Amino acid sequence: MKIVYISNPSFFDMDLSLTKELFQQTDLYFFIDLPPYSRKSTALDFKTVLNKAGIYPATDFDELKEFTDYIDLNRTLVIYRTSEKTYSASNLLLQYTLARAIQKINPNVIHCNNFLNFNFTYFLYTNRIPKILTVHDPIPHSGESSKKHTAISQLNYKFFNNIILLNTSQTEAYLINFGKTISNLFFSRLGSYSYFQIYNQSKYIKKRNQILFFGRISPYKGIEELCRAFRLVATEFTDAKLIIAGSGEYDFNINPFLVSPNYVFLNRYIPNAELVQLIQESQFVVCPYKDATQSGVIMTSFALDQPVVATNVGGLKEMIIHNQTGLLIEPNNIPQLANSIKWMFQNPDVIEKMRENIKFLNINGNISWNKIVKGLVSIYSRLN
Repeated sequence: MKIVYISNPSFFDMDLSLTKELFQQTDLYFFIDLPPYSRKSTALDFKTVLNKAGIYPATDFDELKEFTDYIDLNRTLVIYRTSEKTYSASNLLLQYTLARAIQKINPNVIHCNNFLNFNFTYFLYTNRIPKILTVHDPIPHSGESSKKHTAISQLNYKFFNNIILLNTSQTEAYLINFGKTISNLFFSRLGSYSYFQIYNQSKYIKKRNQILFFGRISPYKGIEELCRAFRLVATEFTDAKLIIAGSGEYDFNINPFLVSPNYVFLNRYIPNAELVQLIQESQFVVCPYKDATQSGVIMTSFALDQPVVATNVGGLKEMIIHNQTGLLIEPNNIPQLANSIKWMFQNPDVIEKMRENIKFLNINGNISWNKIVKGLVSIYSRLN
């Protein structure tokens, strides 16, 4: 089965593990959309500068060569944009070029990983090949909804008759909000982001009573609540350390926490190797989200056998097995969050058992990409 898979750097950490299996189980062509504002995102840090927009083979980019164990560079192409303006001459020409390139491949199915921007309007309008869209956030995160996001989603829903959701918990809300039907709705899930293991060549030593929050800084992530809860933790565990790593603008005043040795703020892009070290040196990861769909942070942690303490929101309960791969707690409950962190510190044997459970699930459980891709191939076959 011949598949065209289109994604962008924001999801490259997921794509690497997914496409590795897709390349093995299908005749896959992987397109990476690369606008100027996404050159540094998740697993990618593009430094190659080209003067002309176009569709280039992955072999032209040294940044992709380190991932040859995960992507076939001979069947991976980069949609290289030189303009941020949607309807610039170069982007209009790229729409036509992309449509022609995919027509030449003549795939059975086009799978798009997340909403396509207005840059793809011509491609969507002219292409009649069966298409399916993965919707990562069926309900926008709190504080992140906008008129532009709504317009982009409406554009995609006009052209995509088939939708994949990555959790079942938000199905009803999605169907109500967007008028979709079960007949064109399919389900998959995230697997562990196994490619992070290529950076795990050194044996990092766990640091006593250190925990980690990582990822994009955003109001829905519950970082302020985590900082306040950690104050309660530090009164009992005076050597405890909370590391908050990721770029973005805080929606609260972090200055009172900056003066304490119990907090470390790394407000910047975190390269893959550094992120792996931070995860491996911590006892566990914390995701105190106020709302969520699913979480790449959890799947990154699981790839390194690291348990996660998370709030029971959105689809997170489908990712974490309570007391086996982490803990699930109520959102916005600062005392419960603090007590959960302290309980984990007090029970290192439980943390170690959780790591063993995660390691087993990575190979044999429902977070194995081999099993996930077999499910996707079954979905693709139903679209023809």
